[in-house]
Amino acid sequence: RQIYHQDNTSQPSKFHLNLSPPALASPYSIDEDSIYFTEYEGAEPTITQTPHHLEIDIRDDQIFLAAKACLSRKGFSQALVVFTASGLVINVLSTYLDYLVRGNYYGEYDASEYRGNNTGEISSAAKYVALIGALFQVIIMVSSIIVGSVTDKTRSYFMVTLVLLVLGVFALAECGVSLDEDRDGDVRWSMLIVSGLLGPLLPVATELAVELAYPLSENTVLVILQLSCNLLSALFIPLFQAVRDVGIGSSKAGNGAGSDDDDGAAFVLGGGRPPYTFSFYLLILICSASAVYFATFNGKYLRLEAELAKKRGMNTEQRPLVPSL
Repeated sequence: RQIYHQDNTSQPSKFHLNLSPPALASPYSIDEDSIYFTEYEGAEPTITQTPHHLEIDIRDDQIFLAAKACLSRKGFSQALVVFTASGLVINVLSTYLDYLVRGNYYGEYDASEYRGNNTGEISSAAKYVALIGALFQVIIMVSSIIVGSVTDKTRSYFMVTLVLLVLGVFALAECGVSLDEDRDGDVRWSMLIVSGLLGPLLPVATELAVELAYPLSENTVLVILQLSCNLLSALFIPLFQAVRDVGIGSSKAGNGAGSDDDDGAAFVLGGGRPPYTFSFYLLILICSASAVYFATFNGKYLRLEAELAKKRGMNTEQRPLVPSL
């Protein structure tokens, strides 16, 4: 248990904030099955503030208690899977952006194409990769802003997430097929479409998870989502690299039957495929499985229900009384 202290002599007022289970409960009773006080015990730090003193109590098992509290909510696991899968795709594409953009998937990597001449001038190939990479990130940001604003107004988290996820799987499949057939131009534009479809799922899935985990704070939910996404990305990217040569042949025209470097997978996958083809199909499989799992979503928008209950309570208090005759 870690306790942080801060003295503040300029604070004249007295204020006490305790984020222990009683303070975490919603003031609006959704239903008796929605909130379990024991589920929140220790899930968030305890903050105590007096006129000249601030104390923050953080438990050693804070992250595990927070994960347990979040996963106890119906539908949170589906939102977690969507956030993790979409973040995994973005991380993998960003890691191997150079390979996917430059094309020539059967050729060897020539570093001289990117170093340019001896004067240190950046080559046109490096500039092209940088341009596509910048466009990849800009599309993610712009699409996230547009989709996020629409979703915040409509609160259609489930439908927006499901549509984007299904379309993103198709776009990612097109990218994988284009890589399989050595169509570098199609790989580039389909990769940009993937960024516009799966990129917005990160903020949308976050808002959905916050809705489901209410009244837990947004910071607690975001920590759980990012931790899951980063851990899976750290585990999958080495696997993506390890299976890069599965199903490839000695040449583009080879059928894998008599290739000297046949890895044994040519009987199933065929031969003569570019590197990372099998890796890409694994990525497509993960996204497809996450879409199927998200279709079983059965959660409740607890934050929205609490806001509506608050508005109904305010309208009742502000309703003018009818004078008695």
